[in-house]
Amino acid sequence: MDADLELLDELREAAPQQDADGQPRWPAVDPSRPVGKGNPPRGRRSQSHKPRASHMEVETRIAEAQLWIAQRLPLAVIREKAAQNWGISNIKTISKYLALARQRMVQELLTDRRRHQAEQIFALNECARRAMEAEQFNAAVGAFRVIAEIGGLLRAPIKPPEPRA
Repeated sequence: MDADLELLDELREAAPQQDADGQPRWPAVDPSRPVGKGNPPRGRRSQSHKPRASHMEVETRIAEAQLWIAQRLPLAVIREKAAQNWGISNIKTISKYLALARQRMVQELLTDRRRHQAEQIFALNECARRAMEAEQFNAAVGAFRVIAEIGGLLRAPIKPPEPRA
């Protein structure tokens, strides 16, 4: 849990100051100090320089990464989409976003477990009903067995011991 917060804070701390629109503000050069290591010269950034993401952009990227994970996209495709949508080509940064997205998905699943169980049972009931209408009774029985397992009425079958030779 602490690692999750550290990773999220690292991404969030990227742009600690924002204007009213949520755009990152870069600290101005202090004119009272000489230009040096602690006081960089004014506005000589390269054209390819992109400011760090704001808090809202970080949250949007995490949500988008959750969507890509849920769609089961290959990692290469996710990296391409991240480069296109976010302008990020650094693999470590993309991995941080994906790790946070996965952790959030697990947390949401655990906190909404009852709702998730109810959704699965409802979907399996529909599946069993359709199987019975199609006279596929083995599939219907299997769906009802899984419903019983989800509801805690039946434990998953235990594998029989393997025969010894």
